[in-house]
Amino acid sequence: MSSALTSTAALDGTGHGFLTPGAPVVADTAKDFAVGGWVRPARVDGTRTVLSQDAGTGRAFTLGLTQADSAPAWSFAVGGARVTGGLPETGDWAYVLGQYDAETGTARLYVNGRAVGEETAAVPVAGEGDFQIGRARGAQGYRDRWQGEIGDVRAYDRIVVPDELAALATRAAQRVGHWALDTAPDGLAPESDGGAPLKLGVGASVYRLDDDPC
Repeated sequence: MSSALTSTAALDGTGHGFLTPGAPVVADTAKDFAVGGWVRPARVDGTRTVLSQDAGTGRAFTLGLTQADSAPAWSFAVGGARVTGGLPETGDWAYVLGQYDAETGTARLYVNGRAVGEETAAVPVAGEGDFQIGRARGAQGYRDRWQGEIGDVRAYDRIVVPDELAALATRAAQRVGHWALDTAPDGLAPESDGGAPLKLGVGASVYRLDDDPC
């Protein structure tokens, strides 16, 4: 099983570049939860938010990227605790997921199905405000806006188990062309799904194995 990514939202990093359901999605941030999605950053400077949830004039959690040791890193913050790891790169797709384990009181960060950074003790804050995609709330308003693409956003009220995580972080290959090369009428080999045919050059021909049986 794999995670199909068929469409994304492109956010431009401006005040209008965000999505929200206008309600909380993680009902109780003191209990188990996980949030994640596919992302492709257009910029990796500064602090940039993929997902967050409002908590008064702050946020209960944020998932995105920040700067660590003078380089960009993926980031998941719960309350005042933060886990960082991995290396975001401009234009590269990654699956990022952060989760909070209420039993252990710790936050974990996963990139492309693998744990990064150190499991970190976290004290959650009540976050009954709106769920946000592409921005995080601060004392002066919304900030840390995402610039790039975000897709297949998911939130869970439980821990995501390893097999699930591996499936979420695997993108199914999409076939974009198939030429069987078993026929070429008028020098054109048809594409199986009706796409553009292949044009055979002067020195090329179709050879069928059944024309010369072993």
